[in-house]
Amino acid sequence: MKTRSITAIFIALVYVGTVLLSIYVNDIFFDVFVLMIAVGGSLEVCRAIGKRYSQPIDLIVVLYAFLGYIAFYFIEKYAGEGLGVAGYFGVLALMVAICFIYCGASKHKTIRNATSTLLAMIYPVTILSYMLGLNYFYTSYRISAILLVFIVPCLTDTFAYLVGSLLKGPKLCPKISPKKTVSGAIGGIIGGVGGAMIVYALAKFELLNASLFASGTVKNVIHFLMLGFFASVFDQIGDLIASYLKRRCGIKDYGNILPGHGGVLDRIDGMMMSAVIIYIYMSFLMV
Repeated sequence: MKTRSITAIFIALVYVGTVLLSIYVNDIFFDVFVLMIAVGGSLEVCRAIGKRYSQPIDLIVVLYAFLGYIAFYFIEKYAGEGLGVAGYFGVLALMVAICFIYCGASKHKTIRNATSTLLAMIYPVTILSYMLGLNYFYTSYRISAILLVFIVPCLTDTFAYLVGSLLKGPKLCPKISPKKTVSGAIGGIIGGVGGAMIVYALAKFELLNASLFASGTVKNVIHFLMLGFFASVFDQIGDLIASYLKRRCGIKDYGNILPGHGGVLDRIDGMMMSAVIIYIYMSFLMV
């Protein structure tokens, strides 16, 4: 328990440090954070898949993470906001072609290795491109999005654990994650919406320069409520997806780099799915 608590404090400091540095110093700190978890998480997925299925090609996955970011960055900077994610998908198509050609011509690799590599490129690297996209929103949207993607998943997970432990009750998905309960899922949504309300308060009173809208208080509340709800739901879906993949691969955790908490992907599995819905929702708001 002591080790887990120390690790939790370390994770919290990393999150807070990333947010503050990204807001007050330079937005590159958020990019670095996302790129680091993309590389670390993808390598963990490669190891997990390799335990039961054909081994992904680590080098191709890591190259994709970096080349995808380079394409994303330059497209966002010089071609227009909102196009960077498309750049990531363009690089994905190129790397998939290279991977399948290489595996088809290799004497040691097969198409199954290429398929495993494709999975590792999509989950988590491509999914995390949406999280990266939050950092390239208009300034007012950007700050709110960054706060949402950290605060909502953290409070969702915390409330899900506390409420689920206290009330217990029917299991949510016993074949995927036996410990998760319906009461915990509901508690998680309440926590997620509460987290969005914290960000709303920061936006409403223009603290941290996080104002999402110049006016329209009721409209603000509705959007933040919706963002909190959907981000919380997707956070829990992301956690279930990660649990399902771990069960299929026959592992308990994706890694042990975070003592008491598992691997990188064990900590950001829900966060990255929340980022997807936050990105999509807020993109529509900016149209």
